[in-house]
Amino acid sequence: MTGPAQARLSAAGLSLWKTSYKYDLGNSWSGQRLIAMVGGTMAGHLDFFVHPDGQALSVFLLEVSPAHRGQGLASVLMDALYASYPTAWIDHGTRREPDGILWWDRYSEPARERNIHNCPPQEWAKYFDARHVFADKADNAARNRTTGVHGHRDAEYRYGERTEVEAQQHAGYFREATTTYADPTTQPLYGSVLLYLPPGLHRFVHDDTRDIAARAEALLQNVGHGNLPRAGTVEDFTGFWNTSLDAALADAAHAEAFQLDRPPQPSTHVAFRALPLDGDEVPTYIAAGNHVHYTGSADIPVQLSGLSWRTPARPWNVHNAAFSSPVLASLPPLGPLDATPEYRARYDLLGELRSDAPEPVPQVGPAHAPHGERIRALADKLIQDVAERTARPSAPPAAAEPSSTPQQAQQPLEYLRTSGRTSGPQVR
Repeated sequence: MTGPAQARLSAAGLSLWKTSYKYDLGNSWSGQRLIAMVGGTMAGHLDFFVHPDGQALSVFLLEVSPAHRGQGLASVLMDALYASYPTAWIDHGTRREPDGILWWDRYSEPARERNIHNCPPQEWAKYFDARHVFADKADNAARNRTTGVHGHRDAEYRYGERTEVEAQQHAGYFREATTTYADPTTQPLYGSVLLYLPPGLHRFVHDDTRDIAARAEALLQNVGHGNLPRAGTVEDFTGFWNTSLDAALADAAHAEAFQLDRPPQPSTHVAFRALPLDGDEVPTYIAAGNHVHYTGSADIPVQLSGLSWRTPARPWNVHNAAFSSPVLASLPPLGPLDATPEYRARYDLLGELRSDAPEPVPQVGPAHAPHGERIRALADKLIQDVAERTARPSAPPAAAEPSSTPQQAQQPLEYLRTSGRTSGPQVR
């Protein structure tokens, strides 16, 4: 960066953070975000979408806080985007706000040859629908004229195409990307929450000399077993369930970075690891490539296999607690009337365990269901065999097989006891 304004920005402690970003557009491109922090405060961000092969980007939103405008921060963010993807095509879309139109007129692109508005469609049409791109170009040109700026029109129209004809000719080259979507029935997912703990509890859970299981239990009690993250939106970053621990912790960091009024005490970023849900009872959800958003209104029981947490002051020091057996917890209902009878019997209105909560019935997880069915079949057969022997008149056993009946009964019983220890998770 050069110039007095940029120098002041650097002196204030500028740092850039590139992370994932949740969105509700429903396509296969992944959401990404560049965040500019100045003096520990979020000063601006650039949101964009990335094609699965990493060779095409679509800019969605560029925003700088009022207190940090006029310092070149928007240009720094856009330059960082070009540098982060040095070979990708970039679609800047439309510029609807007057400030954005004026900024773009001043901005000097570091690689104009990768801006699809500056290139003929045969070079980029497989990534972007040419008809939409040319509509955006026409909209930008009209806004530039209304605002009275040049808007780099010489670069955008340098090859003299007839937009309507070219757009129609190349529309057929566009191919929508495919992706593998997150599935809560086949893979563990991670949800997160941002906490501001009382000082004593904060010191306890971050003390590496204390028992990790006790610290994890203290955190879970503070959140509430029936109050796990729920109802994620693009404004509430901690309501999504992710396919990775890093993404869940990043959601908590997002929530803190965009928080307007932060409490004075230090924060804790907490992530929960939930086992796959039973496919027969999975709630309604919307899936992206790397996260799930549950859309139903009722509570959602889950089995937690672990808990992780960290502080933003030491993000490299992540405390990881693995539970010896899965712990039953729940995503809360959207409202009291949406709660199931099982939820109301187990949790109070704050999502905390009731003192008289019934013990949960042990469940056989989806990955172990076939094994559990075999065990139940064996148990049913044993009960039937005992009933049949009891109904038959007693008679002395034949001399040739004095121990056949006890052996037949003991073998499946021993198998049942042994298998019962490994047949699936036992919840408490």
